[in-house]
Parts: sequence; structure tokens; C-alpha cells
Amino acid sequence: MSETRNLYQKISAVMKDIQYLQKDDKVSTGSSGSYKAMSEEKVTQIVRESLITHGLVILPVAQTHCRNELRDKENILKGYLSIVDTQYKIVDIETGQFELLASSGTGADSQDKGVGKAMTYSYKYLLLRTFAIPTGDDPDKVSSASLDEQHELEKSKRAAEDAKKLPALQAKWQTLAGSLDGFNDWHMKQKNNGVTNEQMNELLAKKLLERTKESA
Repeated sequence: MSETRNLYQKISAVMKDIQYLQKDDKVSTGSSGSYKAMSEEKVTQIVRESLITHGLVILPVAQTHCRNELRDKENILKGYLSIVDTQYKIVDIETGQFELLASSGTGADSQDKGVGKAMTYSYKYLLLRTFAIPTGDDPDKVSSASLDEQHELEKSKRAAEDAKKLPALQAKWQTLAGSLDGFNDWHMKQKNNGVTNEQMNELLAKKLLERTKESA
């Protein structure tokens, strides 16, 4: 008759089952390159098999979350950062013995998927840390710097592309007003409100169309 193992012996058995997980995903940071990452799908799949083998289940039992606005240096809203703190329970299904575990995660999104992303991150790292699963070099430090660099590059590129539309914008204003008087003040006010040259071009194009219809 085999000896009944306790919860901690089973956790140790899972740790013995999973010696190492190789990164299986690649996250692009645009022109600055990419970095390797570990997908939640792979972590969950591999750990799940071992949990089933050893009679363990992990359940979320409590959660708190908050959502903060992400704004750039010009105070323009770029999205939302969700922060999730979750308490899990790991249970031995044979003995009923359990232990409470905690994990946190963050997720950035421009819509309403931030909490889901944060929960996924939280669960992935709960599994990796609970069972002490090595995955190689930690990508987080590299990814933060890469993402910051990519953000600045994209911002500069957008600004350069938008600046090319200024002459056409000035031409529309001059057609409507007869001169460029007042253009700089109007343009600055629009920029401060987060309106791009492209959007301003569209606005003046509509006004020109309306004037054409009125004079027809």
C-alpha cells in the first residue's frame, strides 16, 4: 500500500516534473527588435498535466483590481493600465489540504481588455514562481527599455509625418480666410487640444466643401 503524500510533497513532485521551460514566443518592439518570452498557454499546458498527475488543483478565491489612465507628456490619453491582485488556493484533492497563494499582474490596453491581460500575467507568474520553474534570462528588464525606446521612435515618426501636412493645411486656411492671419494662434490651440494636422486638414476640407456647395 502506497503512502499518502501531503500537499507539499506533491508540490515538490510537480517541481521535479518540470525542470525547465524554454521560451516559445517572440514579442516585437517594432524597429528596435524583439525579445523572447514565455507564453501563458505553454506554462498552463505543461503545469496542468503535472497538476492532474499529482492530484492538485489551483483556484482563484479573491481578487482586487484598479485601472489607471496612461497619458503621455502632452497629457493625451493613450490607454489604461490595469493592476490585479489575486489570491489563489492550491488544494490536494486527496486530503483536502490547501495553501493560499498570492500573485499580481498588470495589463495595458486602450479598450477594456486590461484586466484580462493582467489576470493572465498574474496566473502565469504564479505557476512559474510556485513551482520554481526556470525559463532562462528574465525578459522584463529588456522589454521595458525596448518598449520605451520604441514608443519614442514611433512618436517621433508620427510627428514627422504629421508635420508634412502643415503646408496643405496652411493653403486651405488661406483659401478660406484670404490670408494666414490668425492661423498660428488657431493651429497652436488645436495642437494643445490634441488635434493632429491631418485632422485639421479634414476639418478645413469640409469647410471648403460646404462653401463650394453654398456658392453653387
